[in-house]
Amino acid sequence: MNGSLDDSIILKHILQHTFDEIFVADATGMVLYTSQSTEKVFGIPCEQIVHHNIFDLEKQGMFLPSVIANVLRTNQKDMLIQETKHNRKLIISGYPIYGPTGELVGALSVSRDVTEFEHLKKENEQVAEALNLYKEQIEQLKKQAANHYFLRNSKMEKVFDIVSKVANLGVTVLLEGESGSGKNHIAQMIHQMSARENHPFVEVNCGAIPEALFESELFGYEEGAFTGSKKGGKKGYFEAAGKGTLFLDEIGELPMNLQVKLLSVLQNHNIMRVGGSKKIEVNCRIICATNQNLEKMIAERKFREDLYYRINVVKIEIPPLRERKEEVFHLIYEITEEMNQKYEMDKHFTPSMIAWLSQQEWPGNVRELRNFIEKKIITSNENEIALEVEKQETKREVSAVSDEMALNDYLESLENEYIVRMYQKYPSSIKLAEKLGISQSTANRKIRKYVNEGSQF
Repeated sequence: MNGSLDDSIILKHILQHTFDEIFVADATGMVLYTSQSTEKVFGIPCEQIVHHNIFDLEKQGMFLPSVIANVLRTNQKDMLIQETKHNRKLIISGYPIYGPTGELVGALSVSRDVTEFEHLKKENEQVAEALNLYKEQIEQLKKQAANHYFLRNSKMEKVFDIVSKVANLGVTVLLEGESGSGKNHIAQMIHQMSARENHPFVEVNCGAIPEALFESELFGYEEGAFTGSKKGGKKGYFEAAGKGTLFLDEIGELPMNLQVKLLSVLQNHNIMRVGGSKKIEVNCRIICATNQNLEKMIAERKFREDLYYRINVVKIEIPPLRERKEEVFHLIYEITEEMNQKYEMDKHFTPSMIAWLSQQEWPGNVRELRNFIEKKIITSNENEIALEVEKQETKREVSAVSDEMALNDYLESLENEYIVRMYQKYPSSIKLAEKLGISQSTANRKIRKYVNEGSQF
């Protein structure tokens, strides 16, 4: 029938367009057929293969070994991996061909070029190695990013060293330090540097929750546990933290009856909701913080000794800001930038104002400094916040600090502010010496003391 397909046409097109290389030989080893792309893979023209004996070709080293030759010799299937002279890598499978009565009448082999797969495999391995390297570098960068907070202060370098060691250990950590000294920052840093960073960080201020509500807030409650309880109950902070971190700030404010329950959670790693009867497993990490002397509270029977030893597996003492003066300059710039972004402003402090701010004691530590800067950013009428303009108001706001300074310290602070301001107008030791009526060596000494070392401009 005109235009019909017979078996020979179908077979021809299958052989022509198949992805694999195909060899066919008769029982004597005479090659009857090979794919047209054989030359590309093996580097041998088809005419040098077809109608030639595979055993002879094998002896000549064209195919060494030859899968078809192995099949004809053994009357068994065979498979091998072979590299060609053109650096192509092939997986070759050979099969015997049987006649109607079961006699061996020939053999065929199917060769699949896996060169590109091998390249992809190597590339994937290289990518995996690169990803592992990047992961290590990211962890290192995270530590470095956290370390910027400490800035060359030996006490804070020790703090950071402990933080980097315990971050991934999962142990309970106790942070001690004055109010506003950065305990929250350290707790978040431990969380972010740990394997729990993608899980919740839940902060609880133990001093801000009424005692009557504390148990239900901490452990959650079941439906109907008390009047006004939500339908379906409510998860407590332990459940909310999941596999993340639960930060219990002001742990010294925890009522005595709940100290017993917290101790039980730390020992048994499970909780029970208020009004419930089912134990719920706890997987979160516990970090506690206090600005109180817990050992003194133990002596006064206001804090359980056994709980203290449970939460005090690793204790990190965070020094107050007055002992970390090196950080103040950095914090001023960092907080100012943060507030500018928050309020969509573009304000900054003059060098003399920054120098003056850095001299204050800041009894409220970073929190007080942050509040002060935020207020100035909001209330200032000028984009440049200068000491000269704000001096009287500033003195009133921090009068308790200034009034308690020793006379020599106060005079030195005035000299510091004056030298910094004059140096901005006359930025050379010669001009400064002339204007102040002092020698150039004295001017150099004061520049080193108040500008280069003090201001870090």
